[in-house]
Amino acid sequence: MTVSNKNRLPQEWLADLAMPVIAAPMFLVSSIELVAEACRNGVIGSIPTVNARTPEILDEWLDELTARLDALRSDGAKVAPWSLNLITHSTNERLKDDLELCVKYKPPLVITALGSPKPALEAVHSYGGLVFADVNTPEYARKAASAGADGLVLVCSGAGGHTGQLAAPAFIEAVREFYDGIIVVGGAIGSGSGVRAAQTMGADLV
Repeated sequence: MTVSNKNRLPQEWLADLAMPVIAAPMFLVSSIELVAEACRNGVIGSIPTVNARTPEILDEWLDELTARLDALRSDGAKVAPWSLNLITHSTNERLKDDLELCVKYKPPLVITALGSPKPALEAVHSYGGLVFADVNTPEYARKAASAGADGLVLVCSGAGGHTGQLAAPAFIEAVREFYDGIIVVGGAIGSGSGVRAAQTMGADLV
């Protein structure tokens, strides 16, 4: 049985993370207030770009969010990284605009969904950010890894949204057979014991 090696995570993240947790980016639920509070409490806050109904509104939200996080840092607080969740499917007509806002506000992490991570890689890597890809089968995990994703988010049975059908133990084991990068596990994890169990199975974050 493999216990996750924490040094797979960026060293600059480790000092500010209280626990290896991403607050899931929830459609219509996640807000900049939730992201700011998550980061203030040592977990990675995240929000789908489409929660802001237009790129113009998203611009306003991210301006406010980054100002809040900067203020916390100025007061000496530890602030965990924050993340944008980005739909990369070809039907997302605002993808170009949202990527431009990624470059403008520089979220340390972008989580892609419903498509290949490729469209986000150049823009996010240009400022030093990382791209993790949502995947719900080992086949999609292999494709995302081959495309150059910096990490894989395994959407397991019990996860919200476009949920997967595989139980976490089987999914993690299958992906670890060909991938030694950062793995995030999503799906019905709501306690410290769930976090530790995922780490023991080979995940880095939940």
